[in-house]
Amino acid sequence: MSRSTKSNTRRPAPPQEPEHVMTPEQQSRRFERFERDIRIPGVGEIGRYRYANAYEGLRLRSHPGGLEICFLARGQQTYRVNGEIYRLRGGEQYLVFPGEPHDSAGMPEEKGVLYWVFIRLAPASRRLLFLEAAASRELRRALLALPSRHFAAEPGTHELLEETFAAVAGARTQLDRIGAAGLILRYLFATIRASHRNRRAAPSLRIQRTLAHIAANLGELPSVPQLARLVRLSPSRFKARFREEVGLPPREHVLRHRLAVAQARLRASAATVTQVAHELGFSSSQYFATVFRRFTGLTPSQYQRQGSRGPR
Repeated sequence: MSRSTKSNTRRPAPPQEPEHVMTPEQQSRRFERFERDIRIPGVGEIGRYRYANAYEGLRLRSHPGGLEICFLARGQQTYRVNGEIYRLRGGEQYLVFPGEPHDSAGMPEEKGVLYWVFIRLAPASRRLLFLEAAASRELRRALLALPSRHFAAEPGTHELLEETFAAVAGARTQLDRIGAAGLILRYLFATIRASHRNRRAAPSLRIQRTLAHIAANLGELPSVPQLARLVRLSPSRFKARFREEVGLPPREHVLRHRLAVAQARLRASAATVTQVAHELGFSSSQYFATVFRRFTGLTPSQYQRQGSRGPR
C-alpha cells in the first residue's frame, strides 16, 4: 500500500490554485454540508459525489487546519500528495494531513462514488464531536499519528457513511447532532483501525483467473454470465465477489481495462481513433468516443492531441 506517514503536521501550505467552476450537472451529483450547517464541533465539511461521467480534476490545494478522510466506494481515482502518486480503487480510503499539497495529478475526477469528511484539528485545544477536552486531545493525537494514508477500508464503511450523511442532513435539534457525531466517531475509529492494519487482500484465485482472461482477450466484451461460467460461479455470486475484490462491477472493469490499453496506443502510435476502436472490439468509433469521454473527460482525438504530456 503506502509508506508510513510521519511528521503529519509540519508541511507548509502551497499556493492555492483557483477553483474551477462546476457545471450544473456536476453540482447536481454532489452532496455537501459545511461547518455552519453541520454544527458539530470539529467537523468542517462532509461530502459525497456520485459521478456517471468524468469531470475536471482536483486542482492543487491544502488544508492547514485539519485532516481530510476520503473513502472511494466505487470506481478508481488518482491523487497526488507531496508529489507522490496514489491510485485508489473501490473500497479504499485515503488521507490528507494538515498542510499537505494535493491534487489529482492531472487526472479527472473519475466516474464513481467518493465520500470525504474534513475534521478540524487546530487549534490543539479544539473540542471534537462533543467530547470532553481530554478525550478530544486523545482523538486528535490518534488521528495525527495515523501510520498510513492509503489502505483498505473496513467492511461496512459504505453503509456507515450513508447512515452518517443521512443523520447529518436530517439533524434539526442538538440531540440529532449528538447522534450524528456518534456516527462520525464510529467512522473515525474504523479509519484508525484500518490505517494501522494497512492492507488489502489480493483477489482470490477465481477472480485472478477472470482478470487474466479479460487482459488476454481485449477485443471481446464478455458478459457477466460468460465470466461466471469461466470460474464456475452463479452470475449473481460472481458479480458480488468481483465487485468486492476488485472494487468495480465486472463490465466496468472490462471497459476501464480496454480504455487503458487504448490510451497507451493513442499515445504511442500513429493509429487513428477508428483503428484503435476496432482493434479493441468497440462496435463503432462513435461508441468508443462516448465511453472514452465518460471515463476520462476527453474525446480520443483530444487525448491523442495532448500526446504524452502529464500523468494521463
